[in-house]
Amino acid sequence: MSEVKPSIQLFSYPTSPYAQKVGCYLKYKQLDYKFVAVNPLNNAEIRFTRQRQVPVLQIGEQWRKDSSELGLWLDELYPQKPIMPVEQADRAKVLLIDRWISDSLIPTIFRRAVEWENSVDSILNGWKLSRAVSDATPLPRYVRLMWPWGIKRAPFIVNMVKALDLTESIPAMTARLQREFVEHLGSGPYLGGQSEPSLADLSAYPIVVSGHLMGMRVKNSLLDHPAIVDWSRRVQSHLPDNPLLVPDRLLMRTHL
Repeated sequence: MSEVKPSIQLFSYPTSPYAQKVGCYLKYKQLDYKFVAVNPLNNAEIRFTRQRQVPVLQIGEQWRKDSSELGLWLDELYPQKPIMPVEQADRAKVLLIDRWISDSLIPTIFRRAVEWENSVDSILNGWKLSRAVSDATPLPRYVRLMWPWGIKRAPFIVNMVKALDLTESIPAMTARLQREFVEHLGSGPYLGGQSEPSLADLSAYPIVVSGHLMGMRVKNSLLDHPAIVDWSRRVQSHLPDNPLLVPDRLLMRTHL
């Protein structure tokens, strides 16, 4: 009799960049999983955890949180198609880059949501995000309409943005992140000079491409740099056309 594999469930908001990381880990490893959308108004779906943090990954009867730690957990349970290198020095390098993604790359997305460079674009982008969230867990119409202003004032996002150097303009910030990204890429073809995609690549990829795939209006994008575009295409070849947690019908593009 074949062994019954434990079910895998990923709980989160479909637009969470941290959950998008975990989604890419799962898709790269070709693991079957169920995405359970969490309603941001009450978080009822993760009440069993007695906390509000997403994403939450449940495998069988066990659950854990923290997106990067979830990647390590998946590698431990499902070593096929590993996302962490074998050599200790390479592992340390990948984890360092992943920390840069969490501390620098992701907060820049939230900064754009707090500091509107173009009010019209920011409002339209916010409405796209609210549509994706409401598609998964229906929200009242007034909540969807007010979503761009809600994100702009959300304490979690505001506090993350405050930790950045706000004297640096957004165009300068983007140019710096491009330089740092290319430095992390090194001799490539993947981040940290790795020969295969690692946790760092799968963490960065959805952050870099999600706005493009969803048709967001973004100036000063990381994808303005040709080396980052080439890297994105290499990572894309290891993942399904839709690497995100939103349904295909909400994507404006499927390729770079």
